[in-house]
Amino acid sequence: MNKENKQVMIHFERGGSFKAALNVQAAPDLCRSVWDVLPIESVATHSRWSGREVNFQFQSRSLPKDENQTIYTSIGELVYWRGCYKVSDDQPAEVLAIYYGPEESRSFRGPEKVSVIGQIDYGQLKELAAVGERIWLHGTEKIRVEKREEQNRQMDA
Repeated sequence: MNKENKQVMIHFERGGSFKAALNVQAAPDLCRSVWDVLPIESVATHSRWSGREVNFQFQSRSLPKDENQTIYTSIGELVYWRGCYKVSDDQPAEVLAIYYGPEESRSFRGPEKVSVIGQIDYGQLKELAAVGERIWLHGTEKIRVEKREEQNRQMDA
């Protein structure tokens, strides 16, 4: 994986596809960990603990170190977090979250650091907010995250 930003596409079951850039410069290990398991298919859930956020579980091949951490997120940021709960006795849940509003990241324990790993295309933020509100009002839906191949081939050349 080179040091350039890698591009992904995020697709929601009931409509909405978003381009996002993984920030390899700021979070190289986390970006690699996500990149290596793409495509990811999961179920997006709304999380009011942290405000305007949808999130979904995935599993990396090995738990990466935390990078580029903050408790303050911005609209369109793609973040990674883990550890609020476990999927098994020895495996903490790993989650990717997409914020559609600026928020303070928190859980039932209070403020929680998250690792910012990417950004949704700025031209799609209004549509992202509509998808987030839809999930909040109408419930979970399937999500797919995949490599944006045509863009990535140009960047690797």
